[in-house]
Amino acid sequence: MVDAIISIKPRHVDNILAGKKTVELRVRKINLPIGSRLWIYTTLPIGKVRLSAEVAFIESLSPKDMWIKYGKDICIPKDEFDEYTRLRDVVVAVGLQNVRALDKEVCLETMRRHESGFQPPQFFLKLNPDRALYSVFYKNF
Repeated sequence: MVDAIISIKPRHVDNILAGKKTVELRVRKINLPIGSRLWIYTTLPIGKVRLSAEVAFIESLSPKDMWIKYGKDICIPKDEFDEYTRLRDVVVAVGLQNVRALDKEVCLETMRRHESGFQPPQFFLKLNPDRALYSVFYKNF
């Protein structure tokens, strides 16, 4: 299993926690094995890792086929989907399973205390066990 940090906007994180959003949409390919743990960083103004999820699947499709197959699971309106995927031939669905809120959220300040200069990823960032953040997340899991 691989661990990675992924940045997601607050409203989408809320929908993941509520069980409404089970598929994360990306416009770039994500190279992670099934079963990988995603530490979900809620972007500012929240600025915290609040939950984790496992990768259930990763599937690349045309935007049209993506909407047909996963539209209800992505949890965004069709016009927003169309704008996000405009000019893309292929987009990527990341299935989320075993979503779990952390016992204690990890704020950006704490992450930076453990790794000086840490910046949340724009896309995603693999997290090796030898990194200080790895133990911070698992301590709150």
